[in-house]
Amino acid sequence: PFQISLEPLEIKEMPGLQSFAWGQADGKWLLMGGRVDGLHRRQPFASMDSAGHHYKLVVADPTSQKTWSAPLTSLPNAMQEQLASTNLEFHQHGKFLYIFGGYGYSPSSGDHKTYPNMTAVDVGAAIQAIIKGESDLKPYFRQLEDPKFAVTGGQLERIGEDYFLVGGQDFGGRYNPM
Repeated sequence: PFQISLEPLEIKEMPGLQSFAWGQADGKWLLMGGRVDGLHRRQPFASMDSAGHHYKLVVADPTSQKTWSAPLTSLPNAMQEQLASTNLEFHQHGKFLYIFGGYGYSPSSGDHKTYPNMTAVDVGAAIQAIIKGESDLKPYFRQLEDPKFAVTGGQLERIGEDYFLVGGQDFGGRYNPM
């Protein structure tokens, strides 16, 4: 009784990302995390290398097809590491994007890990700060740490007033698909 059609939208300056988190405000998108090198390699010695991490916050406007970006470096190290990881669980409710877990190489740990963090982002304020070129993005982000948040590849959803973090896994060390 209905039809669906898809039309590709190419924003030339937008990076190609895989397994990233995103939020939206005022018709603009805020993208973070994920891999810039596509699907990770399947060899344990080469999978999830740090060169493939996405180390920026990107704002994309699908209407004007413009993009803006900011490095993660104005944020505390724990946030930088989590927000550059892949397979983050995320859900936006109102103006806040809630991000849990993610997996990647942790320079502070000297190894790969699943991040035990929950980060909340004021999406609209962060988008405006990035567009204006503000150098300090800390006011728009906050973070908590708890081992229960260490999930990658799962799903975060809200039912009523409750959030459910389901599925996924907690990898310690380098990912081994075997």
